[in-house]
Amino acid sequence: MKKRVMTILCLALAVVFVLVGCGDANANKENNNSKANTTTSSDNNNSNTKDNSSTTSTSSDTNTSSDKKKEGKKDVTEIIKCEHPEKNPQVAKNRKDTLIVGTVAPKGDFASIYSSTVYDMWVCDLLFTGMVTNDVQGNPIPDIATWDISDDGLTYTFHLKKGIKFTDGTELTADDVAFTFTAICDPKYDGLRSDAVNNLVGYDEYHDGDAKTVSGIKVIDPYTISFTLKQRDVQAIWNFGYGIMPKHYYDFKKGDWKHVKDMLLKPMGSGPYKLKGYKAGQEVSFEANPNFWKGSPKIKNIIMKVTNSDTEIQELKTGGVDVQGIAIKPKNINMVKAAGFIDIQIYPSNGYGYIGWNLRNPMFSDKRVRQALMYGLNRQGFIDTYFKGYAQTCNVPISQVSWAYTDKVNPYKYNPEKAKQLLDEAGWKLHDDGFRYKDGKKFTIHWMTSTGSKYVETLIPIVKDNWGKLGIEVIPEYMEFSTLCQKVYDKQDFEMYNMGWSLSIDPDPSGIFGKDQTEPGGSNAVGWVNEESQKLMDAGKKEMDQEKRKEIYQKWAVIVNDELPYLFLSTGKAGFAINHRVKNLHVSSYIEWTHDIWKVELEQ
Repeated sequence: MKKRVMTILCLALAVVFVLVGCGDANANKENNNSKANTTTSSDNNNSNTKDNSSTTSTSSDTNTSSDKKKEGKKDVTEIIKCEHPEKNPQVAKNRKDTLIVGTVAPKGDFASIYSSTVYDMWVCDLLFTGMVTNDVQGNPIPDIATWDISDDGLTYTFHLKKGIKFTDGTELTADDVAFTFTAICDPKYDGLRSDAVNNLVGYDEYHDGDAKTVSGIKVIDPYTISFTLKQRDVQAIWNFGYGIMPKHYYDFKKGDWKHVKDMLLKPMGSGPYKLKGYKAGQEVSFEANPNFWKGSPKIKNIIMKVTNSDTEIQELKTGGVDVQGIAIKPKNINMVKAAGFIDIQIYPSNGYGYIGWNLRNPMFSDKRVRQALMYGLNRQGFIDTYFKGYAQTCNVPISQVSWAYTDKVNPYKYNPEKAKQLLDEAGWKLHDDGFRYKDGKKFTIHWMTSTGSKYVETLIPIVKDNWGKLGIEVIPEYMEFSTLCQKVYDKQDFEMYNMGWSLSIDPDPSGIFGKDQTEPGGSNAVGWVNEESQKLMDAGKKEMDQEKRKEIYQKWAVIVNDELPYLFLSTGKAGFAINHRVKNLHVSSYIEWTHDIWKVELEQ
């Protein structure tokens, strides 16, 4: 999954190939998406958005030199096996043909090219299949297609497997692939995947002009299609992982998206499951696709049931859910272990939690203010309180499991005196009432955050206390996660918010921080634009040598650490609690629970 940068919001939005999403994290996304996934900074995810879900490949003829299987680190998932499987509640054992998975409420954007949260991406993972996926190490591998890359690195030719059918029995062909990616090029497309196609030859002529087709997308025969890039992009393979949508079902005229949007809650794909029902804020239900090309799923029904930090562990213990992402901290682990029949899988989180501020607002436009807020927040104290040893402070928006990660940056250790000095320098002076003012304006921050999160409940009093001592008033404003996503990404109507990113496998950060992502609906909702940052991100996408790419991204890390478009909070461990009766389900830094879901079965 490209999860390059992603789908939205892993922690806070639970980040594909880069996605922006609300879903704090997982990032997801899910599928190979060009964006990171968003998640909520909630208790079941420590990373977010948009989809930069990332990744993948087979024999040498499908790879350029940069695609050698060395991206990512080997799976280091820790498995804590239950000790008393016989204690499994009867209600769970009676559910012989249904798997129930706990989730944050999806937004309802059930189309592979539209989903912006990890949770919507999970839905799409079940309903759609793409040409590219990834293995546990984060290497791109074929899903429904193999591929060749031209010597100049500009043309990607995909060879589709024959006999793959959508759930209405229609065969999936190259025309459907062309339709899916042409749709993202449309001038009226307002989703988060534009970075997956804007480097295609003919994109500008189609998106901004009168062209009827995208010249860089060529259907060669029913099972062969090629994509030609304007510029070489070392991680472009991840752009082609989005789930393929049937042309005959979603077809639309250029510039007319009404029909596609009307079908968001009536999706059709070629995935292992079909949508059975959707109750907003409650559940999404699925039934197995008996004609799935890899084989009929072992489990007949899946229900994604909405839970929250107050209910998720109780649901696990009573058998109400079988699979649930949980915050990895001693209290939760001990509670789950005490049940006796639940396994726990723990792995390094491919994402991070953060606080975002609107840089268009004069209150945050001066980086000295942002640095002051970073110095003035006891991030380690928060992490020790909430995660109890299962996380660390985050100082750069690069995954700790990535080959591009570096810790050779300013750690911003808690230093309230330094924070006060920077605020003074920025013109925010302390008055007799204990608050800071500049040009007659009191330093008051309205902080938008999501409801139902122990993470947020722990963070808020620490922020209010720490920043209050600096002379800053903080007013939390609670709302549903979907509403938060709309305000942040669609309307850009916020002062400050918190979320998380579930990142893609490839470390390219342009899907989140690129200049082209600053428009409404884009991942760069905070509006950070830096010329040197953009140059480095552009260079990183073109460099074929991974060691040189690493140098580029580590230079970029120094800039982003100094500029602080976000207040980086935490990165740590993520994990899922899984009822012992669920077999063959394995999660890790780069593998979602939806990966190979067709193999998962229930012990009878």
